Amino acid sequence: MFLSHQTIEKYIDQGKIIIEPDFDKKNIRPVGIRIHLAKNLLLPEPNQIVSLTVAQELKYKEIDLTREDFSLEPGQFVLGASYEAIQTPPNVLAILDGRSTVARLGLTTHITASVIDGTFETPHVAVLEIKNVGNFRIRLNFKDPIAMMLFAELKDPVTQKIQTQYGGGQSKVTPPNLRFRTGHDQ
Repeated sequence: MFLSHQTIEKYIDQGKIIIEPDFDKKNIRPVGIRIHLAKNLLLPEPNQIVSLTVAQELKYKEIDLTREDFSLEPGQFVLGASYEAIQTPPNVLAILDGRSTVARLGLTTHITASVIDGTFETPHVAVLEIKNVGNFRIRLNFKDPIAMMLFAELKDPVTQKIQTQYGGGQSKVTPPNLRFRTGHDQ
């Protein structure tokens, strides 16, 4: 069952949903919260060949939106992160979703990774898979209201240890981890 604004606000007030570093309740929407773009982006360097089964380090240019302007060109892809770090109890699932205004510009904020695993262990940011599928050049700014976070209450709490190739909670934009690939799902 998805949580409405009433339950989300109650859970925030009770400390069941923790949002850091600062959260303004005006960002609570009818069925979620508005989240904002963190200050760093990772722009993949061109002409790299990637294999899903070979351990490798990919190369990125890091962009600090507080120090330089950045416009996402049509067809271009970058990794970003949510400014907000979120922690939920084991029975609440965090789900990343787009915003209709942003989507109407042709900007996607996640390709397939909408479930935010492990939010109950520590507060962590959502990595955003940002692609411009439209025709506009889109300027990305620090703290742009870029996506939504929905919350769903699970019938039973998660008791399985989160298995992640990214270590503890994510605190910033994180590239894909292909260093320890063996050809099998991890």
